[in-house]
Amino acid sequence: MGNSGPLGGATNNPIIDSGTQCLQASPLPCPLGISQSAAPLYVKSPFLIGKAEREPGKNFDGTVAEDILYADKPVQSASIMKDEMFTKTDAQLNVYMINLLESVSVGDMETVALEMQSRFFKAEGGVYTSNTLNKEIASNSAFVEYHNKFLSLFQARLKEARYDPNKMAIITMSLLNFSSFWDQALGLGITIHQVWSAKAELINYKADYSTGYWQCELDYTFYDHFGLDWADVEKNGKRIFPLYHTGDGFKAWYILQHYRSARPFIVEMKRPVYLAGKLN
Repeated sequence: MGNSGPLGGATNNPIIDSGTQCLQASPLPCPLGISQSAAPLYVKSPFLIGKAEREPGKNFDGTVAEDILYADKPVQSASIMKDEMFTKTDAQLNVYMINLLESVSVGDMETVALEMQSRFFKAEGGVYTSNTLNKEIASNSAFVEYHNKFLSLFQARLKEARYDPNKMAIITMSLLNFSSFWDQALGLGITIHQVWSAKAELINYKADYSTGYWQCELDYTFYDHFGLDWADVEKNGKRIFPLYHTGDGFKAWYILQHYRSARPFIVEMKRPVYLAGKLN
């Protein structure tokens, strides 16, 4: 329930529930020089308003991302063939990888991590989605901060366009990171860490000149790769925390992907936010 506004109306500025943000809620005349009797402006859904600089599965220059490649035996990682882990069977490597994921995820996120690992080991490829994963990022403090920054930019651009999204340029989106201590301990760190690509779309956008308000659903889509590149092994291959063999778990993951038959895939995450605001 919102606090009483200056005219006795309800003004709900905070997040009302996990997917709703009402920026204003008191009706007032449209101040844009447009007649209140004008027909409402509707925008066809989905309407792209934001996009990261790289596509899912691709680098900034359009080449295929290293961590989405498989069975490619990269020249830069040739030294791993001399590692003791390279002598192990696929089944043994799989156990090491499972142990790694179980050591850095808990509860529902452990279930997600193991689903992803199973898909990887079975070389199913494709795109992985999970309602559990969507809910996990929805209330994460990193997403809340990310959304607030994007929302501020979006509101400014929308106002400049006189609340007509058709007149807005596409907003270049930054990348969302899950790198806090709790992300690393509970599962988002190992399953996602940093999203690879992102887009933002408006759904059911309406500018109503009779009431002086606009409203819509803002849909975020985030993409990541469940796979490793050689830099991941160089960074984590000697880790002994939280398990003594944590580094070997990363090596097992890399060997299965780049030298055996496992296959990485794209992870797709969704987060809708419902918005409303004044035409001012």
